[in-house]
Amino acid sequence: MKSLYLNFAVKSLLNRARQYRSLFAVSAIGMCIMVSVLMITDGMLNSMTEKMRQYYGGDFVIRGGELVWDEDYSAHTIEKSQKMIEALKEILPENVQISTRYTRSYGDKSFFFEGVGVKQLTLQGVDFAGENALFQRFTFVEGNAEARADGDGVVISLPVARKLGVHVGDEVLLFYEQGSMKNTIVLVVTGIFQDSSVFGKYTSYIEHTALLKVLSIRMDEIDKICVYYPNGSPSDGEIRRVQNELEKRFDMFPLSYDRKDWKNYERGDDEIIYALIPLSANISELQTLSSALHAIVALIVAMLVIIISVGISSTFRVIVMKRAVESGTFRALGMKPSGLMLLYFTEVFVLLASGCAIGFALSLVVTKIVSGFNLSFISGFDLFLMGGRLAPSFCGGKMIFLTAIIFVTTLGAVLFTLRKLIHISPVGALSTVT
Repeated sequence: MKSLYLNFAVKSLLNRARQYRSLFAVSAIGMCIMVSVLMITDGMLNSMTEKMRQYYGGDFVIRGGELVWDEDYSAHTIEKSQKMIEALKEILPENVQISTRYTRSYGDKSFFFEGVGVKQLTLQGVDFAGENALFQRFTFVEGNAEARADGDGVVISLPVARKLGVHVGDEVLLFYEQGSMKNTIVLVVTGIFQDSSVFGKYTSYIEHTALLKVLSIRMDEIDKICVYYPNGSPSDGEIRRVQNELEKRFDMFPLSYDRKDWKNYERGDDEIIYALIPLSANISELQTLSSALHAIVALIVAMLVIIISVGISSTFRVIVMKRAVESGTFRALGMKPSGLMLLYFTEVFVLLASGCAIGFALSLVVTKIVSGFNLSFISGFDLFLMGGRLAPSFCGGKMIFLTAIIFVTTLGAVLFTLRKLIHISPVGALSTVT
């Protein structure tokens, strides 16, 4: 019986293709726009998150330890980092990358090459070998992030490389000045990555020992241990698990998703305490931007769902009213109102399913075309790009949820519309036919 309704629905749609053309277009175009917007937005946010993971060294960092004082600066340094690293190795899955970094974001930092100088915002002292998995995610236009035997490698952004006029293999002079201390060091460019965002344009990655040498501080100093999950960002539950395990072994600061809580914490000079800082805590300022993008997408989806459901239900009502003779004939032949409802309901379901399928296929074409354009020329937009291009992301769960919303709202509206139109008596039907 169900196959009979389905066959009739398909034949009815084919025979009345001109009548249903507008409804098919509404569902296909609406689905195409929704999926395209969702995939592009998710891709933009994923690109932003990936850049932040690269900049901060992973998905969360361990900070704290002892407080080191110098005539020009003070900084929290991980004390006995090997104990913390060994603990993390026991707690975390085997494929998780654990590395150490030292970051310098203050002071005068400039690269020089053949008389041209470019200031830097941040210098990241990294272990290239230890962070191999993370640096594989960078978009290199030249070279790579392989460690040099002399420990003097540096990876810079493409905008900085262009201003300096350097390529992989060239030697650049790093000048650093902070207070009364001035120092220089010669570094070899091993890689140039494409990024002009706030996290990449004026950020350079230097071999950890080379950075400490130019800063004239002890060679074993670090200011954070970075943890990176190569297979995807950890869930909040995973981060809480790690926090709980570390609390059993170390004096830990309460887990917070706002870096300011740790930054504003005042502790004694002799107090040794550690803090697990999730990635989202480091970029709390960008959460507003992420929320705004999600709000815009939600508004677009809601408007399109309303257009699809109202448009199809109202137009289908007119179509059913024009098919009063056909409805009367079915009732005169003994079909119950529920059967008539199921018949029209199947038509709408097939129409909606075929329209959504075509719309989804079109969205894949649209996002493929959009991702082919290099948009790095847009100032500040590189934060949302990978390799200068949009990288749409497909999320099966969101697509299923979105499709379910469209089907439920549209079919619900159709049922509400048809519930009175199908109650025609056989006598009235026969009189209508004759």
